[in-house]
Amino acid sequence: MTSSSSVQKTSTSMQNAPAYEIKGKSMSLEEWDLKIQIENSVDFVSLAHHGCDIRSYYEAQDLMEYFNMLNGSTYKTLIRHFWVRAHIYDKNAAKLEET
Repeated sequence: MTSSSSVQKTSTSMQNAPAYEIKGKSMSLEEWDLKIQIENSVDFVSLAHHGCDIRSYYEAQDLMEYFNMLNGSTYKTLIRHFWVRAHIYDKNAAKLEET
């Protein structure tokens, strides 16, 4: 009887294939030429300034940690790396390639 934590064997062709592929740059911009604008998804200060003070409702439900997580760190280097290598694929072309 095998344990549920046992490792299943895969075919040899799958073992030799890389887990991911690093694509080349798809645009002529350098990564560091990109300007990243960071904004909070929910800005309680701005809402209160415009007469919609809802912060106390979320504090009463102990949900402020959730909003702190949403408004948390932005990984600028990762975003720059992604955008200069992004590709758009046609759904029909991708289906054709799969078949």
